Amino acid sequence: MTEQPPTELRDWLAPLADALIPAEDGMPAAGQLGAAGAQLDLVLDARPDLLRHLTRAYALTGGMSPAEALSTLPGLDPAAHAALLEAVAGGYYAHPEVRELIGYTGQQPVPVRVADFPEYLAEGLLERVLERGPVYRAVD
Repeated sequence: MTEQPPTELRDWLAPLADALIPAEDGMPAAGQLGAAGAQLDLVLDARPDLLRHLTRAYALTGGMSPAEALSTLPGLDPAAHAALLEAVAGGYYAHPEVRELIGYTGQQPVPVRVADFPEYLAEGLLERVLERGPVYRAVD
């Protein structure tokens, strides 16, 4: 189970998320969709390494307004700033409502027709390589 961010980090993140992705043109704001709640948990389940960067970002800018924090953080800690952007945007675009609003249905399988194979595959030029198996040199 992924380590959960403290409540004060979530409280700090919510207004920053709204400043980064405000409600506009029929799209909801990031904070409205749980950027500091369920969506943050979803992101951290996939990328637990982001939590340490977010914790640093909070430590550096926790007392600042969202605008001040967003303008100051890139100069103070670029990695923490990148983690903040990734966590907010990743959580936002993973939300089912946003996916529906932008018309993203997820990755879909695309069948490959035999006629689509490149000539070198159809001729069997790679058969010997595949039969031989992997060949490599051990690294000392």
